[in-house]
Amino acid sequence: MARRIMVDPSFGVRLKELRELRRLSLRRLGQLVHCSHGYLWELEAGSKRPSVSVAAALDATLDAEGRLSAMVHEVSADSGRPSADTGQTDDQGPVLGLEFAPDWRYGLDAAVELWQGDMQQRQPLRDAGFSATAFLHPAMRWLTWPLDERPSGSGERLVGMPDVEMVRQITAVYRTLDNQYGGGHVRDSVVRFLDGEVAVLLRGRYDARTGSSLLSAAAETTQLAGWASYDVGLNGLAQRYMVQALRLAAAAGDRALGAEILAAMSHQAAYLGAAAEAVDLARAAGQSAANVGVEAIVAESAVLEAQGYAAGDDETACAAALDRAERALDRADRTGDPHWIGYFDEAYLAAKFGHCFAALGRGDLAERFALRSLEMDGRHYARGRQFNLVLLAVAHAQAGQLEQASAVGMQAADAAEGLRSARARDYLKDLADRLALHVGLPDVRAFTERVRPILQSA
Repeated sequence: MARRIMVDPSFGVRLKELRELRRLSLRRLGQLVHCSHGYLWELEAGSKRPSVSVAAALDATLDAEGRLSAMVHEVSADSGRPSADTGQTDDQGPVLGLEFAPDWRYGLDAAVELWQGDMQQRQPLRDAGFSATAFLHPAMRWLTWPLDERPSGSGERLVGMPDVEMVRQITAVYRTLDNQYGGGHVRDSVVRFLDGEVAVLLRGRYDARTGSSLLSAAAETTQLAGWASYDVGLNGLAQRYMVQALRLAAAAGDRALGAEILAAMSHQAAYLGAAAEAVDLARAAGQSAANVGVEAIVAESAVLEAQGYAAGDDETACAAALDRAERALDRADRTGDPHWIGYFDEAYLAAKFGHCFAALGRGDLAERFALRSLEMDGRHYARGRQFNLVLLAVAHAQAGQLEQASAVGMQAADAAEGLRSARARDYLKDLADRLALHVGLPDVRAFTERVRPILQSA
């Protein structure tokens, strides 16, 4: 059977870290593992893939305790699943979850294995690196596949639409809690729900109609697990949840949800500084949303595309994308929107406009939109309100209004209390770093003292 190698995108970075920790040159490491130093340089650069045996040799030489081997797997080329004779399985390392399986049945297995590995707190998964380029292959498959798999199950337990509705309602409750209190309050519960209940349903007996609805609901819950993981800073793990959520949505033929998942991928990529990939993913989301006729997601995708351009300092392209976003939202008939896109409204759009202008250093424009974003429902979207307060403070700081920046920053610090969100702390840290040069001012000093215990609690 033909085989190929799957390698975690962060293998090269981890290899270089371990080599430098041992204070070995590329040439010396090559002598120890019987490889050329040029080949090792290409491994670290990511331009070559190691074999399973090379990864094992590097592991032994660098005393890596299996961390490098866990990032390399030999799989059968036709199935995308691990070969039986490798001595490893996909759930032993962070490669688990990155594969967009060629068959929906393998897709279910991959999702369930990811949930199980997360529940068992396997450290390689928790330590998995993030690579925005790893999103591009699943996105391409999503765009080019017919999405007509019609999944059905032949297990013992009969699964019906009431079971599907149960999954949707519980997911909605967790989503509400995530928006109010942050991903850290719900992430483990969502994963436990996936592993303990949703997996049982996926292995049950159902026809194609029920199967499509069930996999759509499972995709929605899996995306939420990914979003919560992203919110607490487990970005590599979050990426794997997003990929598997997209695969489940593909099996379900749920084009609207797939577009929303691609938008979430773009959101994460932009947040982590991968501007070009964020733009590509937003365009893919926009194309999918346009094909299915959900203008709210078209608008969301356009503003995320703009955010990618802003991160890449392309002001002209950013402005054009923002204009498209505004026009798309004006066209949207929200009465037929999926329930999970309800958060996207004028206030959310204003916040995204503000983030774009802040990224471009235009505090004057960012301030206007940040103020508008605070017209949101702060009770149900407490985390979003905290983000928007920080945005307003940053806009004030960019405009040289340091007293206003500090005062609003104090409100943002108050709003962060009770949130379990790494992003909330990161935004506060960015604001504190911006104001650090002016710590001699009383208002800035008061803000610095107020925010210090929040930042130290990370």
